[in-house]
Amino acid sequence: MKNKGFTLTELLAVIAIISIISLITVPIVLDTINTSKEKLSSQQIDSIESSARIWGTKNLYVKDGKAYYNKNEKKYVTLSELNEAGILEKTDLKNINLSESEYESAAVCISYEKNQFTYTYTNNKNTC
Repeated sequence: MKNKGFTLTELLAVIAIISIISLITVPIVLDTINTSKEKLSSQQIDSIESSARIWGTKNLYVKDGKAYYNKNEKKYVTLSELNEAGILEKTDLKNINLSESEYESAAVCISYEKNQFTYTYTNNKNTC
């Protein structure tokens, strides 16, 4: 009589091989995912800074070496202001992972040095 099927030893060998392959591939896949998220986050920050640059081109002027908007010194522009101006959509910020309160405090710092504006993203507008 012929037995059909696999022995316990064969099944354990296959499970061991699959485990070894998983131990090798899972960290590589996770590292790739994390690297991609970091790159996307960096690209979104660049996009936010570009949006602030567009906003600044339309709204800022220089007086006494400082940036001004509506006759007041302007040290930062918030993400909310960029959103209200129609330059930056809140839905475009998926990979920065900001909570509602973090969204309200996130901003782009504005400085004027060497005859040009500099725009730098920050999670807290009070650091500008």
